[in-house]
Amino acid sequence: MKLSLKLLSLLVLLSCVPVKADEGISTSQADDERTSETVVRNKLFYKPGKLELSPVLGVMPFDSVVNHFLAGGRLTWHLSDHFGWEILDVTLALPSVTEYAKNLVRADDLSNLQANKLKLILGTNLLYSPMYGKFRFIGNSILHFDIYAVGGLGFTNTEVVQLVSTGTGTAPTETVLKATWDPTLNFGFGFKFFITDVAGLLLDFRDYFTYSEAYGKKRLASHFGANLGLSIFIPPF
Repeated sequence: MKLSLKLLSLLVLLSCVPVKADEGISTSQADDERTSETVVRNKLFYKPGKLELSPVLGVMPFDSVVNHFLAGGRLTWHLSDHFGWEILDVTLALPSVTEYAKNLVRADDLSNLQANKLKLILGTNLLYSPMYGKFRFIGNSILHFDIYAVGGLGFTNTEVVQLVSTGTGTAPTETVLKATWDPTLNFGFGFKFFITDVAGLLLDFRDYFTYSEAYGKKRLASHFGANLGLSIFIPPF
């Protein structure tokens, strides 16, 4: 009986003592994560409520008729860590007919080669950023990054140009047949690498589908672009 009372008293005493073992383990784990930065749970860069300015330069590498060099910028509002609204995507395209197209017209004595020159792309997009990660390089250096996808609508200022042969050995003539604003649908994905709390580098790929005219008919044309840029994060007000 006395032994039972002693055991009961001991259990009551132990139940009244606050247990801090979990707190110690949790604190130690958090400290270790902050030091080693080995898990994604230790996320250093948060975006909710921030505006992001992104000047970019790019090129459309797969068009054999027209070279397009790109310069533009984007304004993005991050609604959460995973979702954002690219309020404005402005891309100035600097087009020029390729030497391949000119040689083709000259060699085959073509009289009506038509192509689309993109001049200005305006759009608005939804952004989805499902993945945040990091990897270690050069010893203890850690690179933090996001992977994101975008999709949206807009308009593109397009010129319909015509190349006409002027004879062997001379450059073909180029004539602008029409200038229009064409509806545009775009999709893409990219990578954002964080440098500091307010700046990062981005690399993304976007395909702009324009409903443009060529040879007197409207058609859906794909314009794939690769872009490199800088991200500047503005803290929430």
